[in-house]
Amino acid sequence: MPLRTIPAEPYASRRMAFFDRWNEDGLAIKAYAIQRNPDPAVQLLSAEVAAAARKTAMTALKNNACDVRASGLGFCIVHVGEEAVWLLVDWWISGGILCQQMYSAPLQQPEQFQPVQGPFMACVWELQVTAHERGAWMRHVLRGEPDADAYLADVLPAGSY
Repeated sequence: MPLRTIPAEPYASRRMAFFDRWNEDGLAIKAYAIQRNPDPAVQLLSAEVAAAARKTAMTALKNNACDVRASGLGFCIVHVGEEAVWLLVDWWISGGILCQQMYSAPLQQPEQFQPVQGPFMACVWELQVTAHERGAWMRHVLRGEPDADAYLADVLPAGSY
């Protein structure tokens, strides 16, 4: 069976950066931003979008913290993309299992995050952050003496990926 031709634009790198660590009620999450616009004069995220992402991400983390397998640690990605502003909230359970809840907001209302339903996981740019976080988790937590502080300090360097 021949491969179907799927229309796609050639890959172009996007600007990415760690921008904050959020700690609430014994839970901690690293926050990253991805911006589709390559112009460095364009802000990665507005303060309003960052605040809305924080509220949504911490609520998701708190709602899942009651799971006895939850570590209370995770990361999120706020991606100003072509179709929407995407928010991926990821948290670690049972040693090496990563859970995720995805949200989106219209580009015209980027603070209005709503849960995304469907079989979605991440796009190629978001997977860059996820790959770094997987490595950080393995380096600092999945070892003889887990070090949560070292995990939280290990962030993807800012750049275009």
